[in-house]
Amino acid sequence: MVKRFVKALIVAVYRCLTHLIPVKKGLVVFDSFMGKSYSGSVRAVYEWMRDNKPDKPYVPVWVFTREALRKGLPGMPDCRIVTYGTISYYILMSRARVWVFDTRHEGYLVRKKSQRYIQTWHGTPLKKLGADIETFSMKAETGSDAVAREDAGKALAKYKSKVAAESAKWNVLLSASPFTTEVFRRCFSYDGEVLECGYPRNDVLFAGKERASGSPAGDTPKKTLLYAPTWRDDVHSGEGWWYGYTPSLDIEALEKALGNEWKLVVKLHYLVKCDKDAFPASCIESGFLRVADSSEDIAGLFAEADALITDYSSVMFDYALLDRPMFFYTYDLERYRDELRGWYFDFEKEAPGPLSKDTEGLIKDIKALVGEGPESVRWQEKRRAFRERYAGFEDGHASERTAEKLESFL
Repeated sequence: MVKRFVKALIVAVYRCLTHLIPVKKGLVVFDSFMGKSYSGSVRAVYEWMRDNKPDKPYVPVWVFTREALRKGLPGMPDCRIVTYGTISYYILMSRARVWVFDTRHEGYLVRKKSQRYIQTWHGTPLKKLGADIETFSMKAETGSDAVAREDAGKALAKYKSKVAAESAKWNVLLSASPFTTEVFRRCFSYDGEVLECGYPRNDVLFAGKERASGSPAGDTPKKTLLYAPTWRDDVHSGEGWWYGYTPSLDIEALEKALGNEWKLVVKLHYLVKCDKDAFPASCIESGFLRVADSSEDIAGLFAEADALITDYSSVMFDYALLDRPMFFYTYDLERYRDELRGWYFDFEKEAPGPLSKDTEGLIKDIKALVGEGPESVRWQEKRRAFRERYAGFEDGHASERTAEKLESFL
């Protein structure tokens, strides 16, 4: 209660004083997933500027939550760092000439006319977003099951209003394909500039595609499966904006069937929070399973993974750039499609990999696609068509193009 009061007081003072605080030319604030990580397209743009424009007269500042700073993030930026939600943070938001973010932020933030906001977003959409959502079940947006049940219509209208208010602050929005541009304009109610350059975070994957094949002398190393599911709107952790994880994949069965050749890395969505005891300790102890920390940049995990297991996550669009096998564990497909969110295209028809309803089916799919047989060739063709439609602007130079736009704002 005291923390809420203090935050409300700070926000009130910030909103009153924001127009009195002058904007500092060249000051740029970088923030990935509301300070939770050092990753994604925001990191890629920052690092491109750092490595290619060292003499550019601009001042980068990164924002991180206390939790992220306490844990320590891999590859921390070599620049000034401000703690999310502190007085220094609100002063920074008022002074920065450019904001570079990859997700929606708190509605109380004020973007002045002299400030510029680059929204990189964090993926190509399969599931419906913003103004396109027809049913509302996002518990974290309401904070209460009762509110969502009692007046879902008002909750949905409030959510859409928040989305529209946020997008009105954007000066530039990034897109990976003509499909993405069309959807983003509609779902975000956005009529500003769209930079059709791809996602900076995916530039590294173009180097990853050239990864050498074959194995060193001696024992053949195990291949890596990356499991990256999305979040479920109706599974709330009970804490703030966080959603919970429903353990549905039988990881012990995966190890029994595939453990001689494969190892598994689990990377949960940035909105999902759960303890490691949600996963079988025996699989962790044996070395078959590693649960990636929330702060880890998924682009690095993509590059290391020999195959991807996901469901309805936008990671499918990114990983498709590597032209490696993908498997879709869709145990709740009908519920997700018809009740929770719905999606923008016929996923069952266009998915660039086989869909399975249970762990047994997933194991069969993985075993069937090993090698160079006709099934493997068929899925290669589907992945190619998928990339052309949903990642048409990706060419490995998105960071450079976004950095050029940032420079034009300084």
